[in-house]
Amino acid sequence: MALYVSRIHKIAWAILFIGTLLIVRLVYLQVLESPKLAIEGLSGRVAEVSLGPERGDIFDRNGILLTNTVQTFCIIIFPAQVVDPYETASQLVAFSGIDENELMKRMRQAQRPFKLQANITEKVAETINQLQIPGVLAVAEKSRYSYSSLAVHTTGYINVADNQGVSGIERMYDDILKGEQTEHVAALVDAGQQIIPGLGYTRLKLGNNLGPGNIILTIDSRIQKIVENIMDKHEIKGAVVIMKPSTGEILAMASRPKFDPTQIENYLTMKTAPFLNRALSAYQPGSIFKLVVAAAALENKVVRPDDIFFDPGYVDVSNRRFYGWDYEQGGRGNITFTDAMAYSSNPAFITVGLKLGSDKLISFARQLGFGQHTQLAFYGEADGNLPDSSQPIYPGELANLAIGQGSFEATPLQFACLVSTILNDGVKVEPYLVSRLVDTRGRSIKSFSPAPGVRVFSHQTAEDMKKMMAAVTRYGTGEEAYVPGVGSAGKTGSAETGRMQQGKSVNHAWFAGYAPLQKPQYAAVVFVEEGHSGGDVAAPIFREIFSEVIANTPSDDK
Repeated sequence: MALYVSRIHKIAWAILFIGTLLIVRLVYLQVLESPKLAIEGLSGRVAEVSLGPERGDIFDRNGILLTNTVQTFCIIIFPAQVVDPYETASQLVAFSGIDENELMKRMRQAQRPFKLQANITEKVAETINQLQIPGVLAVAEKSRYSYSSLAVHTTGYINVADNQGVSGIERMYDDILKGEQTEHVAALVDAGQQIIPGLGYTRLKLGNNLGPGNIILTIDSRIQKIVENIMDKHEIKGAVVIMKPSTGEILAMASRPKFDPTQIENYLTMKTAPFLNRALSAYQPGSIFKLVVAAAALENKVVRPDDIFFDPGYVDVSNRRFYGWDYEQGGRGNITFTDAMAYSSNPAFITVGLKLGSDKLISFARQLGFGQHTQLAFYGEADGNLPDSSQPIYPGELANLAIGQGSFEATPLQFACLVSTILNDGVKVEPYLVSRLVDTRGRSIKSFSPAPGVRVFSHQTAEDMKKMMAAVTRYGTGEEAYVPGVGSAGKTGSAETGRMQQGKSVNHAWFAGYAPLQKPQYAAVVFVEEGHSGGDVAAPIFREIFSEVIANTPSDDK
């Protein structure tokens, strides 16, 4: 009896073990291998053509699409279902303008369905489908980019052949945006490759169910569009960066010239470097570097805003004479340090720079983030160039540095961060561009928030700087940047490139500032490559941008 019970137990355990294996195998096939088996099972009964791999969207801060904004239409041909190639080709030529002979040749030779790259309208697509031409279907698909796409240097572009991000956000977050599914247009067919009656055509997503993720940026497309429209209106080559000073969020970042992400090959040999993101490229800043000199001198108590300087129009340093930009108009005589900022006095700032010393000035500039790229970690972002304080810096070199000339270089983004630090009472926050990563259902994958700020200078220094910058737009070189109704403040810059054109020095034009004057909401930099004068070129563009931004931004955003 005991032997009989023992055998029953063994049989029961064997059945349980085999049942468990079968269940595990069933789960594996139904859950893990289901997509693969579905494709294999359908492969003999489905005639399909790929519309390309899925890719996640990039949104602005308000949920407005920056990619996949354009719906286009294409024609799908299922050769096995085409009844009369001649008649079909003739009908399609009338709608799409494609070559009739080439189309007939493709239909005769094609073994599988294919897509015609015919740029047809929605109305034409509807007409084609209404005709019910055997083997022909017009379908909608999204175009990743268009020539009117915003922030193309920020979003970047992809290699369509392999769905690989090449630049910008597309490259930085390629693993999130890429996904592992492909969309197809398919027809269920019988053994004779004829469509099964009543089933028709369908759209399928094939892959391993790992759909792409979406990226939400800090960019405000309303502000971005204003910036880009004004840059295009003036046909400038350069960059504009606008930041929210309290958090470091980048609200707009534009570079010109731009490129069309749908026609990359047309821009590869252009000498204007349209792929270069000038907002993140380093240039000599000229007199906007005086903001750094002034803040360093005030913080180190080398000077006060009301200290008096004598400006004869030049200053001699080590047997070399440095002229003021307005030397031909005569010296300004006795002026305060605030006036020196307003009038962009080279003699006064060289005097202050020499008194401050290279060690303190370079150390202060490094604390502000110059000479190193930001934590944005954006592909291609330049470090800029800050002299090495461990190497001898001669008085003449320090004089050049004090007015933003010589070997010093910085990016427009770095100066936007400087203005933000001034507005943030001396606390430096890092810029950031990506707000959230979400899945296709809008569920958060990861969120980004402002990094903890680091105090670089005192509240008093920040207050003094704001008053001095306000003098620039009130009666100084930046009067053209003053925004009617709300005011603004900042600093102009005209950086010599060392090149001459028609007997005149070729200069880069800068304006770094903020608006409104009271309760500032925006820190910004306008940079115009070879724009000649910051006061005459960059400053008016700043005013035009913020006149529109303030007028067209809802009050709850301000």
